[in-house]
Amino acid sequence: MRHLAAACLGVAAVAAALAQPQRILAITGAAVVDVNTGGIRPDHTVIVAGHRIVRIGSAATTQAPPGAELLNGARKFLIPGLWDMHSHVVGFGATSLELYLTQGVTSIRDMGAERFADAKAWRDQIAAGRRLGPRMRIASPVVENPGWLSAAKRMSEQAGTPWTLYERFGPTSPAEAVRWVDSVAALGADHIKVRNWPSPEIGRALVDRARARGLPVAGHGNEPFPRTGIVTLEHYIWPPLTSTAAARETLWRQLAASGIALVPTLVTWPTRLDSPDVLLARIEGGAVAGMRYVPAKTRARWRDQFLQLKQERPMDWIGIHRGEMRNVAEMHQAGMTLLAGTDVGGPLLVPGFSLHDELEGLVNMARMTPLQALRAATISPSRVVGVADSLGSVDAGKIADLVLLDANPLLDIRHTTRIAAVVANGRLLNRAALDRMLAAAAATASGQGDGSIDLPPHRHRVRGGVAGAH
Repeated sequence: MRHLAAACLGVAAVAAALAQPQRILAITGAAVVDVNTGGIRPDHTVIVAGHRIVRIGSAATTQAPPGAELLNGARKFLIPGLWDMHSHVVGFGATSLELYLTQGVTSIRDMGAERFADAKAWRDQIAAGRRLGPRMRIASPVVENPGWLSAAKRMSEQAGTPWTLYERFGPTSPAEAVRWVDSVAALGADHIKVRNWPSPEIGRALVDRARARGLPVAGHGNEPFPRTGIVTLEHYIWPPLTSTAAARETLWRQLAASGIALVPTLVTWPTRLDSPDVLLARIEGGAVAGMRYVPAKTRARWRDQFLQLKQERPMDWIGIHRGEMRNVAEMHQAGMTLLAGTDVGGPLLVPGFSLHDELEGLVNMARMTPLQALRAATISPSRVVGVADSLGSVDAGKIADLVLLDANPLLDIRHTTRIAAVVANGRLLNRAALDRMLAAAAATASGQGDGSIDLPPHRHRVRGGVAGAH
């Protein structure tokens, strides 16, 4: 009944939408993947008017409106646009935005930028239709433990690398944390990001004030992280738990009951499992998926980070990794929500490409099914962010963020890489357009281009379409 209601989204409303002077797109004959039920609606036509899906129905009974742009979906699979729930696009560079779209990522949660003003500008330009890229939710300047900030600066000086964390904030009292929350609310942040937690008193003051101001808090899982009041834990629990299986399960179930989700960023582990010298060789040898799209400045920043890693004390990263993979699988089994995120901006991570690697990791390491992994990048992030009424599934009335695939992702999650076309906020990017975007990114990375691309004009102004879902 839910699909029947969605397909019949008010005849008058559909007629009014189709009558407007805006671009109409009809995706015909596609198999629509329902990420909520795991079902597939074969041979369906999806009608998009402006940036909204206005009608979904059987191809036999749903006709494309006169003058509509047609996208042949026969023998293809239509899924919602993907989310990357942990990104640092400013750290990678401006080409990250279009790279994300080429890989079907139409929404990202940016988790801290140097500088905040750049992330805010990109978010607002995309929402206003002045820049091509995924819709963005952006973090405040990152909160740190003040002691960690001092130690990190010393390590950077010892490595002889530039200090880049100049916008981070280390609160030294609960009152200072409260003032900080008020400040970033005024700045226009969508959420607050904590990397290294300050004392429990300061952390609790920050979380409570953020809740009062309507700002979600996301944070790393290092002690003393709060067990309630935050929306997501990032990466893993640190230090790794060495307690009994029963104690771990108690914590996982406590976090699940508190509604806290985990963004495990499994793709970040290679930077810990290999030595800095091996990692440097990988950069120089181009042995990274999508390396040809990485700007020279970004590659140089990666080198600096590997040089800084040489200053860290040795640790049993192989053993830690083994424990964390066990923990992630246990969290999933205990009912915690897992979300797809990559930490793009960090070494060896390429926008969009790494998200597909993460989905594969969720299946192979977290023991999720392909459907569960797909949910971790579509409907689950939309629910956690609070925009599931407009994003995260292919339903009438929702924003047209869509990916057309050549193969069924429910059979093999790697099929999310087989992209035939992307619809970003109602704008069709067919395979030829995506290839031009990739070529422009490669030219920019090699110093032979400025990142400009030649795309067909869009005949209506693209707007975000979701209050607060920039």
